Amino acid sequence: MERIVKFAKVIRNNWKKSVVGVIALYYGGATLKEKYEINVLMRAACKEAAKYGDSLIPMERNPTVITVILNPVANKRKAKRDFEKYCEPLLHLAGLQMDVVQTTSEGNAKEIVESLKGTEAIIVAGGDGTLSETVTGLLRRNDEANRFPLGILPLGRTNSIGNTLFPGGDGVEKVKQLIDASMAIIKGNTVWKDVMRIDPVVTEDETPTRPIYAMASIEWGAFRDTLAKRDKYWFCGSLREYAAFIFNGYKNSLTWNCSGTIKYTPPCVGCSNCVAKRPEVKRKWTFFVSNTHAAQDIDKTKMVNPECLMTQEICFKTSDFNIKTQNVGNSHPIPALSIILGRNTYSYTEFVSEGWNRLSKSPNTEPIYARTIELLPKDAEREVTIEIDKEEFDMKPVKITLLPKIVKLFCNASD
Repeated sequence: MERIVKFAKVIRNNWKKSVVGVIALYYGGATLKEKYEINVLMRAACKEAAKYGDSLIPMERNPTVITVILNPVANKRKAKRDFEKYCEPLLHLAGLQMDVVQTTSEGNAKEIVESLKGTEAIIVAGGDGTLSETVTGLLRRNDEANRFPLGILPLGRTNSIGNTLFPGGDGVEKVKQLIDASMAIIKGNTVWKDVMRIDPVVTEDETPTRPIYAMASIEWGAFRDTLAKRDKYWFCGSLREYAAFIFNGYKNSLTWNCSGTIKYTPPCVGCSNCVAKRPEVKRKWTFFVSNTHAAQDIDKTKMVNPECLMTQEICFKTSDFNIKTQNVGNSHPIPALSIILGRNTYSYTEFVSEGWNRLSKSPNTEPIYARTIELLPKDAEREVTIEIDKEEFDMKPVKITLLPKIVKLFCNASD
């Protein structure tokens, strides 16, 4: 209770600071230094990008064509403005010919990428949801030998993969992040990343649906539900996430009972059981030639691992269920998905305290590592929602398969 009283005082002080900040912003005094630093950063970045456009691309060569999938409503409709202000000028100066396609509805990015032709790279200008849709459209294509490298411009509200590749923050730090992401595309350095393939488990009477793909996480439970409500507490400013745990820690509307069965197979470096031989990739384009992190040319289809197909089964009941890839902090030495099963029950104060701790660090729970996971939830009395790369879906039985090093992303040279 003492922590909650202190938090109430912080909320009050934060509200006062917000009012002062709005007044200062109105008069322009508080942002002059920030604007100057951003102008200096953009001037230097434009000079560097122009060098690539002037000297590194032969005059006789046609401009490199890239397709930008822009979600104009991402980050409360700020994504389009920030793209045009901080990213688009750098890409133009580097000599790239951009075809900017704005998404118009949920799922539109998948449709755009599935039918895309005549491009040499795809740039995702949005958040986790736009990236997941783009990757889904990319991996649903039939021309496996002709996939495109992906660039990420972290312009969404949640940017799990973008923040991992290009650490950022607010204000000047956010602009630095967008400059780094744009310059990574221009310089052409790439890294291979893992993807989760998620297939609905259907009965004989049901029609199979197409899989979806995710690069970060699957979340289910009370902690996820609480953070989904944070915008209701906008009056708390930057502390709205803390407020969400205070006002929802006792509510039955949260999913306190995540129960069911998981069947999983252990991690595998790759063998004849789990690796399909891929066709050789031959590209006619030459601009994106730097590939310091290319996948190793080892024929794993000839390797034998008898433990790869061994299945283990666990019945679980928890208020916090999470599956993550190695793209967002899973540190297993070989390709693996991490399964985190939290505690069954929390008191109100325990839930608030744990929720606040998770806003700054990952939960201290020993994960289970797997290559494939069959998630079979127990029938619930009400509709249950899970989150796949920050996009909400109805909870259904699914099979999750790790696809190691299958998507190529632009990155900094040091990654």
